[in-house]
This record gives sequence, C-alpha cells and structure tokens, in this order.
Amino acid sequence: MTVVSRRQIGALGLGAALVAHASGRAFAQAPEIVIGAANPMSGVFAFAGVEGFEGARDYFEWLNRAGGVQGRRIRYVNEDSGYRVDQAVAIFTRLTSQHQIPVFFGDSTGFQKAINPELNRRGTTVMAGASFSVEIDDPQAFPNQWIPGPNYGDQMRVLLRYVASQRRGASVVLVHSDTEFGRDPIAAAEAEITRLGLQLVEKIATQPGSVDVSGDVLKIRRRNPDYVIFHGYVLQPIPEFMAQARQAGMTSRFMGTFYSTDTVLMNRAGAAADGYMGVSCYNFAADAAGAQIAAIREMNQGRQVPRTHAYFQGWMNAHLGTEVIRRTLAANQELNAASMMRAARSLQNFDTGGLMGVPISMTRNSFPVGRVYQYSARDRRLNPASDWISIGAAS
Repeated sequence: MTVVSRRQIGALGLGAALVAHASGRAFAQAPEIVIGAANPMSGVFAFAGVEGFEGARDYFEWLNRAGGVQGRRIRYVNEDSGYRVDQAVAIFTRLTSQHQIPVFFGDSTGFQKAINPELNRRGTTVMAGASFSVEIDDPQAFPNQWIPGPNYGDQMRVLLRYVASQRRGASVVLVHSDTEFGRDPIAAAEAEITRLGLQLVEKIATQPGSVDVSGDVLKIRRRNPDYVIFHGYVLQPIPEFMAQARQAGMTSRFMGTFYSTDTVLMNRAGAAADGYMGVSCYNFAADAAGAQIAAIREMNQGRQVPRTHAYFQGWMNAHLGTEVIRRTLAANQELNAASMMRAARSLQNFDTGGLMGVPISMTRNSFPVGRVYQYSARDRRLNPASDWISIGAAS
C-alpha cells in the first residue's frame, strides 16, 4: 500500500515512490511496522527535506529487501510539512491517529520542541529528525528524542579543536544568523574558545539569506582573524562573505557547521568556496567503507549527482530507528517510548556500518562525533581534513 500526500504529487511528481516497499520479497504474516515523518518537501528547505526523505526511503527499501526487522516489513509514511511547525504538528497528529507509529522523524527544532509535551504525554512514540539543537540534547526535558549526530555546540567544539590543533592561540570571528537557530551554539563556542586558549576577536549577527554583508566584511578585515566560523545559515550569505573577503586580500580560513557544509551547496558557490572547511558527522569520503556505505552505493548506482548531507542524515535516522526497534523486539519488550529509549541508550560503541567513521555511543540524547572536511573547487567535493573527533560527555 502506498501513502502519499496530494501536495507531494502536485509539487514533486514523486508519486508512488514516496513510500518504501518490500520490492517483492515475501514476508511472514507478522504485522508491518509503520514509521512516520514530516519532511519539508516544499518551501525554503525542500532541497534538504527531499534528500532526507529519500535517504530514509532508500534505507527502508534496502532493509525490506533483506527481510525487514525481525521478519517484519517497514512501511514508511511521509507527508510534506513545508517547513511549518503547525503543518508538521498536524501531520504527526493525523498519522499517529491512523497508525501505530513507534518512530517519527521531525523536520525542525521548532516542531520537535512544540510536539515534545504531547510526545511525553502519550509515551507511545520516539522521535529523531533534522534538528541538532543543544536544547533537545537534554534527557530530562526531552526524554523521548535523540539527535542523529553531535548537537550544534559539539559541532562548534569539533571545529575549534581542529583550529587549536592547527594554530596555538588562533584568532576567531563568529558569524551567526540572528535567529534561534543561529544563536543556539554561541555560548558553547565562546566557552570552548576560552578553554582552548584561542582568541575571540569579534561576534557578528546577521539576518539569514541574501543580505548586504559589506559592512560586516569590513569588521572582519579590521580584525584580520585566522578563522571565521559561520553558523545558522544554509548557504547565503556565506559565499558573499567569502567572495568579498578574498577581493579584499584577506587570508582568513572560513568554516561552518553541518547545514552550511555540503558538496551541492559549495558547488553552487563555486570558486569563492574553495578551501571552505566544515564539520559533518557522516562519512562521505571517497574511500569510505562499511556495510551501510556499501548499501548507499547500491541504492544509488548510476546516479551522477552527489548525495547531500541530508541524505546521509535521513539514512542514519532510519538506521538508528530500526536498530532501536530491533533491540526492543529482541528483548521481548513492547514498542513503547520507555522501552525504545532504553534500547536507544544501549547504543554504546555501536558500529554504524561506516556511516560515521568510528563506533558511536549515545551521550545525553546525541552522538557527539564529527569530522572536519575541506571543499576543493577543482575536485568539486568535500575531502576529509581531520580525523574523527569525539566530544566527551563532560564537555
């Protein structure tokens, strides 16, 4: 059975491909497991929403071919949130009224925060999704959610520890969007700068998107920092910052967190992005290996365009979600929030099949491991610039 919203069909023409299926494999009579999602298939974050959806869809299709979870087929039901909190809440309410959904994937920090009281009240569903928010990385306040990688503060720590390893006492400028998203890790970054003996010489807040950055570039030029770190943007205005800085003869190195570090986005920026460095928790290096990496390559045979970080994130969410379900069923426990979160917190020294380059452990609600990549305009790809950097629980 295929479930697809009319809006998805009209806007994207994806049709029946929007729900993972068993691809002809015969399953036992055990009931299927329904996993739900509200992805932004349209709107400002559609490029990430579609990729994230397809990452999870491809994983579930691959998993169903291999026999599903404990012999049970996974049915993945997704609807377009348009990156609107009210719409995502409505999707969650509708889908969970129609199906028993043990795992649900959200589209944003805003939605995951808004739905949290209802999630806790029900005790039937656990959640992951697109957010790396520091606030959600709190087991007391968000006991039924997890983050598929390091929170934004830990992403900053990965970058800053790399900076400290390259230049003792390096000077740093932080540039962030004047949004909740943009402000999220700034306090953590300031504390880490102090701890590492680096110099914070300027903080700049801008509006997200295409804005006039000439005045801010002048501020950076006056400070002449070793590194400029961006957070709270997807692409713009980062290329404009870099282009104007290069025109002014600056030699600062530019860096960014997860959502502003992606091969597809850097390719759009072109030559101005050459040398840009960013953090990711996923392993998309050319020599990446492992069972899950092999599965991704299998599901993308013949595809010429590289997959974005959001695709890997969607695949990781699906992989972690089904591992949690598998462990819960193997322990003869019901698929409720309490049992599934016990299973989630048992993910210690877990081999992700190459999705992340080292075994990972859930710490608080997250998996605080990352790697620095550097963009090559000539190669049109992000290449590893560091080894995997793990952030301890005490950070």
